[in-house]
Amino acid sequence: METHQVEFAVVGAGASGLMAAGETAQAGPTLVLEAKQRPGKKLLATGNGRCNLGNSGASPARYHGDVARAARVLERFPPEKLEQFWRRNGMLCRELDEGRLYPYGMQAASVLECLLRRVQRRGGEILCDFPVEEIRREKGFFALSGPAGKVRARRVILACGGMAAPALGGNPSGYRLASALGHSCTPLFPSLVPLSTLPERARPLKGARSLAEVSLWAGSRGVASSRGEVQFTGDSLSGICVFELSRAYGELTDAQKREAELSVCLMPEHGPGDIFSFLRTAASSPLLPAQELLDGMLNRLVAREVLRAAVRRLPQEASELRPPQLSAIAARVRDFRFPVTGTAGWAHAQVTAGGVPLSEVDVSTMESRLCPGVYLTGELLNVDGDCGGYNLHWAWATGLLAGRSAGKAADPAVHWDVRL
Repeated sequence: METHQVEFAVVGAGASGLMAAGETAQAGPTLVLEAKQRPGKKLLATGNGRCNLGNSGASPARYHGDVARAARVLERFPPEKLEQFWRRNGMLCRELDEGRLYPYGMQAASVLECLLRRVQRRGGEILCDFPVEEIRREKGFFALSGPAGKVRARRVILACGGMAAPALGGNPSGYRLASALGHSCTPLFPSLVPLSTLPERARPLKGARSLAEVSLWAGSRGVASSRGEVQFTGDSLSGICVFELSRAYGELTDAQKREAELSVCLMPEHGPGDIFSFLRTAASSPLLPAQELLDGMLNRLVAREVLRAAVRRLPQEASELRPPQLSAIAARVRDFRFPVTGTAGWAHAQVTAGGVPLSEVDVSTMESRLCPGVYLTGELLNVDGDCGGYNLHWAWATGLLAGRSAGKAADPAVHWDVRL
């Protein structure tokens, strides 16, 4: 079994790992160890292949977990500094809706190529098909080993990512490696993920989309709400607004989860009185079938299900609907309820909530407080962001900081770009 000896070993060739390796390669021999056949597989899939690489509105308010400590990192690497970084490395960004930043050519491949070029032109090497299963201290080095061989490194950056999207590389290996070095881990759960409901409720709506305000309820308590496009699947509710509620759902107790519901307000710009007035006017037409009463207001599939839920026996003609029935329909348009039975799981999650507490990391360097010489980045840590480029922003920031800090520790004489 071949053994490599280097100054720096970076475990994981994802966003934060490649960013870190581009820094350490300036200071000494760097080896990036990637379990998959190719680097950056998850990165290539972000933003539907366009790579939503950041957000101009990135701030601590858009993050969860150990936010107070994370704020120090985020303040050091604001969006404008990261955008300058990409520009200096030959890539322009463009800002689209809600502050989302993308490569100007709208291809994730250009981001990956930029990162790989930095690593390789500075002398770093990437070994794929090299899962790391064990890490331990060994006479002034860290020994990392797996089926493909062994690496001895003076400094290690754990950039293994989290549990989300296992088809793209998500797995628990990073938490096991961190645990072997003495770190703890907060409870992990999938975030930015569809929320499941009863199939008999979701199946008639499969394929429908509606602009709405969605609220998460636990019994009689409103937990959180978000606006956007709801997408109905055969067994869940999806869309960015639902993703943003999945984090709050994951934090509920087991008892609260058993009472959890999603309330979908299908006409959030209009109050119940306005909706009742619309319905009464529409129902006054002698030619309108009752089952088509909402077709001029809502997605047709959604409209039919709202009517079924609001009125037990629907008459043939809309004109036969009485005021109490119209009031019930208006109320259901404003509050269309779905019991939450869980999430769609890790396979459909965009990010992991939970991880290694930031109290165990020096956030001025990302170096472990428990095991000097080891640095932790990205999704491995107990920080996760909202949908819209915030999680990649965290990956870039922690990768840059860890790589630069490790490089400085090894060779203080290396010239570092003081603008970042």
